[in-house]
Amino acid sequence: MIVHGFELVIANVLFGVVGLGLLGVTGIASSRRALFRLAPLGYAVGLATTGIAAADLALVHIPIGRIGLPLVALVVFALGWWRIGPSARSEPQATRGPWTATRVVTLLPLAGVAVVFWYLARLLAVKPLVEFDGWVIWATRARALYEFGYPAAPVFTDPTYPALQHPLLLPSLEAIDFRFMGAFDGTVVHLQLLGFALVLVGGAWTLLRSRVRPLVLGVTLLAITAAPTFLYQLPSNYADIPLACFVALGVAALACWVRSGDRELAIAAAVFLGAGAVTKSEGEAFALAALIAAAIALTPARRRSILGIAATVALVDLPWRVWVAIKGVQSTDYRTSDLVNPAYLADHASRVWPAVHELTIQIATRGSFGYLVPLVGVAIVGGLLLQHRREVAFASV
Repeated sequence: MIVHGFELVIANVLFGVVGLGLLGVTGIASSRRALFRLAPLGYAVGLATTGIAAADLALVHIPIGRIGLPLVALVVFALGWWRIGPSARSEPQATRGPWTATRVVTLLPLAGVAVVFWYLARLLAVKPLVEFDGWVIWATRARALYEFGYPAAPVFTDPTYPALQHPLLLPSLEAIDFRFMGAFDGTVVHLQLLGFALVLVGGAWTLLRSRVRPLVLGVTLLAITAAPTFLYQLPSNYADIPLACFVALGVAALACWVRSGDRELAIAAAVFLGAGAVTKSEGEAFALAALIAAAIALTPARRRSILGIAATVALVDLPWRVWVAIKGVQSTDYRTSDLVNPAYLADHASRVWPAVHELTIQIATRGSFGYLVPLVGVAIVGGLLLQHRREVAFASV
């Protein structure tokens, strides 16, 4: 178990190296010093992009493993390092003042997050696969990708197996972990789920700390990671929390881009929303909702600029959709296209009110989402008082 845990850590370090290289290639990091300062965001970008690439390559029978991942990481990092170059514009080194009571209070929420993660790590290191969907859907798919290197029948095509509509990012990443371990390990692989939680906290802190008051950001991250639903679903090996983490980062980047128009935020939004779209089929609807909200919140002059983000997300999602069409895979549950099918919506209109009623109860119950809903209300009211109308419009839609 210890050896497998060490090998899983190596795989995740390489994910981070890929992300650091991409920060340089895309110009998000403006200097070599900034490249390492943005390391938490690099890990988030690396996990997202490696998952996207692994899922797409699996469709054409190209697995990524002990040889492929280090080579890709080395090449991408070298390109990013060369792209920045020693003569790239340098950033002034931040001067840190003495430790004051204000700074200590600001960091207290992050200390709370660290405590939550410590207990999660202890649990995930020894937890077996017991939840039904965790092993019937996601672990079965990950093992099939590990054993065969591609989405082999019947696991990915036969209606006997559930949830055929879901794409492959999570099982593809877990299959990489198994290749590094040299075996299927249904216990240690749970530590990969902690990686998604680290992606959320590290990526959000790096993306937003210059745009949001640190205390507000820290309290928000603590409220998310300590929410009962987050703590309940993360160890289950469901794709819901990985999906939520990617979508949350994409939505946060998109909201900041609506305000500032910064290029790096548009890139981050496209990467994370695209990763969400290929984690679960619901991710497509979440990405669509975020893009519609941004289009409504933007000025007419900037509205066309969102097409680039939308096109990137669509291109990321396209290989899976093409594979599903070629293989004739039919979902036994639902299809994303039903969202825009008037006949389907009319036939199922009776489900709207019960769904809204149950969703309202779940959201309003502290046993599900903790204090997130009151925080959202405070944020929207605060945004109105501070006259951040476009951000409030985005959040509300």
